[in-house]
Amino acid sequence: RSLKTRDTKWLKFLWVKLVFVFWGTCILSASMSPNPSYSLGEAFIWIRFPLFAMASAFWLARDRRLLRLMLISTAFGLLLMCGILAAEIATEGVKSRLSWPYNDFVSGNYLAKVGLPVIVFSTALFLSLRGFKSLLVGGFCLLVIGATMMTGERVNFLILICAASLTIFYLEPSWIKRSLFTILGSLVPISIFAVFPDFFYRFIISFIAELPFNADSQYYKAMAPAWAIFKIFPILGIGPGNFRYECQELTAFLKSDYFCHNHPHNFYLQILSETGLLGLVSSAAFIGSILFQCFRAGSSQRHVLQTTAWIIPFALFWPIKANADFFGQWNNIFLWSAVALALSVA
Repeated sequence: RSLKTRDTKWLKFLWVKLVFVFWGTCILSASMSPNPSYSLGEAFIWIRFPLFAMASAFWLARDRRLLRLMLISTAFGLLLMCGILAAEIATEGVKSRLSWPYNDFVSGNYLAKVGLPVIVFSTALFLSLRGFKSLLVGGFCLLVIGATMMTGERVNFLILICAASLTIFYLEPSWIKRSLFTILGSLVPISIFAVFPDFFYRFIISFIAELPFNADSQYYKAMAPAWAIFKIFPILGIGPGNFRYECQELTAFLKSDYFCHNHPHNFYLQILSETGLLGLVSSAAFIGSILFQCFRAGSSQRHVLQTTAWIIPFALFWPIKANADFFGQWNNIFLWSAVALALSVA
């Protein structure tokens, strides 16, 4: 389309340039990796996710009607997912993790990441609207946050509730109202804890015990191999996607019971181990530029959606949290859908 219309203005944006710099770093890392044939494929096709965000921001969303349709269809998708999860609970009972409709534990990932823009913008609208409309939008937010909690996915639940709370604190100047909204929002998890005590153990007791503060933590054991691999390959890493294949062999010398999963459960540790320092610096640059692009739009335009667009990449790329695979399919489909909407609004 760019060639046909001779439209290359989008290539002048800093965040676009920095995405391609990171992509080039990934391809260089893959070509120098222990398993270049697999890693080159993973690195090469990763660009399709940022390209979707570029197409949304610079082409599709230039028609405001289509942007509204993207937001409305995403909201409809969230309601549909809530209905599917309610059917799963009604059919199979309350479980520690829900898996419909994918037959995989990613339904909470969908709600939290695809739905993040809608929840952030709905929270902003809840504060700006009055009367029944405000209550309707607020109820929608609580429904999606509650459904995410019922999936049993703790980090995805935290993404939504923290992003909604940050939106309230950013837009609402009154501490009295901030406190009131915080109390109202906390009624959802408190109610779930009261009805289902197992959730209290999973979300509070077990979650705190698994924080990676000591060598016995499950998350510590999953993340530590990435740091060990980075120290062996500090500049370019072992190549995108290679952690799952190379981890066992590269960490065999460690006298510890570390876990070699498909990924180390943190974006930045995975980038360090798979693309080295060059990858970490270039990824931090493009993520920071996306955040800056969204924040700058909000500071120059006081529309309620533009004002809060920066919260979406801020929550998705927050460094000290557990994450899915940075180069994986499920995670990127969900994550870049949210980033695309944030950049489209910005």
